[in-house]
Amino acid sequence: MDEDNKTMAEKTALIYRRVSDDDQLKGLSIDVQKDLCERWAKKNNYKIVGIYTDEAKSGTTTAGRHGLEDALIHCQREHIDAILVIDSDRFARNEEDHFAMKVVLKKVGTKIIAINQPMINDSAEGILMETVMVGINAFYSRLTGRKVKKSLEKKWEDGIWPGWAPLGYLNINIGTEENPIKVIGIDPVIGPLIVEMFKLYATGTYSFLKLTKVMLKKGLTARNGKRLSTGTTQQIISNTFYYGWMKWSGMEKTGKHTPLIDMSLFDRCLYVAAKNRSFLIRERKHTFLLSGFMHCPIHERRLTAEWHYGLNSKARDKISYTHCTHVGGCKSSYIETWKLENKVAKLFKKFEFSPEFVELVRQGVKDHFDNNRHGIQGQKQSLINQRKALEEKRSKLEDLLVEGIIDRDTFKRKHSDFQSQIMQIDKLSLGLEGTHQIDVNLVDEVLALTRNIYQTYCDAPGYLKRHYLRFFFEKIYFNNGKIVKVTETPIFSTLKQAQEVLIMKTRLLGLDSNQRP
Repeated sequence: MDEDNKTMAEKTALIYRRVSDDDQLKGLSIDVQKDLCERWAKKNNYKIVGIYTDEAKSGTTTAGRHGLEDALIHCQREHIDAILVIDSDRFARNEEDHFAMKVVLKKVGTKIIAINQPMINDSAEGILMETVMVGINAFYSRLTGRKVKKSLEKKWEDGIWPGWAPLGYLNINIGTEENPIKVIGIDPVIGPLIVEMFKLYATGTYSFLKLTKVMLKKGLTARNGKRLSTGTTQQIISNTFYYGWMKWSGMEKTGKHTPLIDMSLFDRCLYVAAKNRSFLIRERKHTFLLSGFMHCPIHERRLTAEWHYGLNSKARDKISYTHCTHVGGCKSSYIETWKLENKVAKLFKKFEFSPEFVELVRQGVKDHFDNNRHGIQGQKQSLINQRKALEEKRSKLEDLLVEGIIDRDTFKRKHSDFQSQIMQIDKLSLGLEGTHQIDVNLVDEVLALTRNIYQTYCDAPGYLKRHYLRFFFEKIYFNNGKIVKVTETPIFSTLKQAQEVLIMKTRLLGLDSNQRP
């Protein structure tokens, strides 16, 4: 073999292949790109030493194209003569990225070869053609982007979600392969699990982390098959799309997709999330009821709780102690955690409301609820009437267009205005649907507190006990076996003052306990 043939036979190359999405043209499929590049390499005496792939990745940016990143690293790690692509637009679809990566590869002696574009080479004419082709690639990419944007805006106007379907839904083609019509449909497997997730969270007994773990056992995963992150779970619970209200590109409207839940359930979930928002912290190996509330009055530090094992116990029973976090220790703050929890529970005995105050609160809540209920019915009827009037105006406008009385531009402008007003009414109607249930939740909570605060607290599950603690106390100070001071919340202080005023008035009137109303 002569020197020239030997040099040619020893040339090495990588294949880089990319498709933008699953609907990529068949002629540019992943397998076709690989086969054509391999044939070209064999014919031109290149040895393929690596194949790198990016699926469903846009060529307008290098971000997230891990296959391309790995190919570049390979070229920097060892000498590679060329990276083979089927066309230059597989490598990049904007001018800046193309020439920036070409400079990086040139420094390590690697060429970019587009096998379907032999006119691109190192000659003056070839460099000119490369510049032209790169500009054309970028032009078509931007043109396609503009067309896609118009298409998405049209789908939005028609009430069809223009993006990828949220978890629990699927992007479905109800048209043909030649004329696709993509809509949003319910995922028959994941959809019911999303509904169950909302129902479980609405009970108030689940943190987002716990809910994620429970739903994983039931089969709910992300689309990649992995467990949902707590952040994703929180996003699902707060996503209005699931009850039919879409938000996209700064706009909002009712979607034509089938809601998985009603707004009442969605609002109950938001109520639970709002009630627990200040303590949406990660779940630890051990959780303690009083974490965050207890403080040391000497060192102004939070008390922390931790488990210890009983060394004299054959069963090695665990005992939890609470203590100050001051460096060097704080002996006066040590106490078994269960004893401290009992002391805190007894605080609620001191804060019982009088029967008169309970009755005032009950009546006030009842009046509020009744007024809201009647107000909601009136508002709903008003919205129904407004929507009907707008629909009649819209119909008349359509008749005027058909009869040729108004031009198309005037029709589109006024029709869009009517549509916008109708969508706003739909939004307000949806907002009223969940108000009744939220009021019921608030009534139950207020009345439970006022009937018997101490017993209500003792009977409550852990998550609700923390809610009650947050309602009453900002800080509780413990020292030498006693609770020495509490910092009440502003709302509780206000309630206490209101009760004291009531008691003072009854005393001034000279009424004994049997005569009080």
